[in-house]
Amino acid sequence: MADTAGFNFGGHIAMRAMLFGLMLLVPTITLAEPIETQKIITALTGDWNGDGAVDLVMIVETKPGDPMDMYFFLRDREANFLRPAGIVREQIYGEWNGYDRPGYEASDTEPELTAMPNGSIKLYLPAMPVGSKRTNQTLTLAYRNDAFIVAGFAYDYYDHLEDNVASDCDYNVLTGKGKSSKMQPDGSISEKTVAVEGKVIAFSEWNPGTGFSACGE
Repeated sequence: MADTAGFNFGGHIAMRAMLFGLMLLVPTITLAEPIETQKIITALTGDWNGDGAVDLVMIVETKPGDPMDMYFFLRDREANFLRPAGIVREQIYGEWNGYDRPGYEASDTEPELTAMPNGSIKLYLPAMPVGSKRTNQTLTLAYRNDAFIVAGFAYDYYDHLEDNVASDCDYNVLTGKGKSSKMQPDGSISEKTVAVEGKVIAFSEWNPGTGFSACGE
């Protein structure tokens, strides 16, 4: 993903080397285990806590078939190093790429990160290429009260083998407000307003079913 605020590694050696340099600044004693740099599939810099310093987030693969982990770091302005601010385990699905395997090619189902102007993080989760039905999801993550929470949820669904089968939704998890739409058999679009109870949900405790239920699915 091309974004001036973040890094998208995609197997590029130069970008991995840059992130490895950043990791040298992180006190490894605070991490449960070392991070294998070849498993870092994407990373992003931005100011998550609004203190004017550059912070870091990255997505790390675990093992084939298992969900990925997300690592958060906040910069300590006084000591000038990246301080670990949490690890969210197994919340991100994507295609295992096997960077150390011969003939590796970039996957089209890798999650993507984007830094938003307000300091939040947009996490795009593309659909896995299984069957004809595809559901792409987008989460908006924000740092509130010393924790990363899910501030927004969106999805778009379609069936590439069926005509007029598509739907989408975008709602603010904190306020419970949003909108959804669904394509009808005749090709017309039916739109609805999302109005549910607002919630504060830590990213570590997020369940996609919460989002789909709010959207009426």
